[in-house]
Amino acid sequence: MANYSLTRATIWNLSGYLYLLFASLVSTPILVSHLGFSSFTTYGLITATLILASSIDLGLPQATVRSLVQAKKTQKERERLWVTSSNLFVSTGTLSALIVGFVTYSFTSSVLTTLIASCITIMQNLIAHYSTLPQAEGHFGYYNTRTYLVGTANTLVAAFLAFLGFGLTSLLIGQLVAYFLTLIPLVYFSLKFFPTPWQYKPSWDIAKKLISFGLRNQFGKLVGQIQAQYGKYLLASLSPITLTAYLIAQSLVQRLAGGVTQVALALYPRASDQGNNARLRTIYLRLQLGIALLSIIGVIIYYLAGEPFLTWWLRDTELVHLIVRILNISIWYLLVLVLTPIPSVILDGSGRPEHTALMAALTTVIEISLSFYLLPTYGFMAPVYASLCAIILTTPFLFYLTSHALNAKLR
Repeated sequence: MANYSLTRATIWNLSGYLYLLFASLVSTPILVSHLGFSSFTTYGLITATLILASSIDLGLPQATVRSLVQAKKTQKERERLWVTSSNLFVSTGTLSALIVGFVTYSFTSSVLTTLIASCITIMQNLIAHYSTLPQAEGHFGYYNTRTYLVGTANTLVAAFLAFLGFGLTSLLIGQLVAYFLTLIPLVYFSLKFFPTPWQYKPSWDIAKKLISFGLRNQFGKLVGQIQAQYGKYLLASLSPITLTAYLIAQSLVQRLAGGVTQVALALYPRASDQGNNARLRTIYLRLQLGIALLSIIGVIIYYLAGEPFLTWWLRDTELVHLIVRILNISIWYLLVLVLTPIPSVILDGSGRPEHTALMAALTTVIEISLSFYLLPTYGFMAPVYASLCAIILTTPFLFYLTSHALNAKLR
């Protein structure tokens, strides 16, 4: 991977992340104010469903990126790989669209909203497919097209439409248009490498290899998303303002952790390189140390200025009070959470996605079990306490597995 620049890839990913973080800070109070708590929570539940559906992909994104990196000097193999993965992504997208349609209709009873949400799901899968090539090639400008276009539609455009008085269906149409616009440059980029994809023939052998590797990764990704989203469904029967507080607090935690995820995405192609790379261990240790130090600084800043900022940002005392109750616990969860994406991507890139899947499954089982146990006593705080306990219990084992994988890679 002589032409791959981890620094350049990281800068591209972090710039997209920071833009999206800024857009979310601007748009959230507008959406809450103009949609109202009830519609805002429905919008949040539909978004959670779309995110969960995007995880039903057989682990193909990671499998395809890894295969593209490893077949870099074999054009014929890459062509067969590309058309095979295309067919697999379309198949998983169709299945996901059916699931999203069923869940969305149960929330909204609107055929039009259901149809739009299903179309978004198919577009998600197409974009996931076309994004694998720029990620494998280290062209994160193209890769982050989705961040800028779809991210803008989900935040600033959605807030503008809500401000004008439009409802959920219009917000989802805005998302669908953004997905279509995102697809155009990604398809253009792919044609530089595969100018006549319709002439290539899919390979059953390649499909089996992609699915075999992907399924080991798929389980971990899916349960990870279940872990991230289940609380919204668990608390759906509570008051709209309580669920709104939970949605905003969880969104803040995920956004703040997202910066580390972007670094991990940039690291994945290097971690997938089959060569013995002694530098990978050094990169891993330095990144983890830097992330830990920044996280500690972030906790200090939160306790000094968190509540005043939330009060200025949301201008609703009752809502802010509920969010602060959640964040006082979640900030410690975040402190541990940000240390997990880099180890996970090291394991995946080293051909051990089953280890990542095992840790994700174990964490999710512990967290959901604790949530149901604590719900009668702690109410909306149950998922918050459960997430902290689960991640503290399982993260040391993730570190151990990563250290073992790095030692094996060096031999």
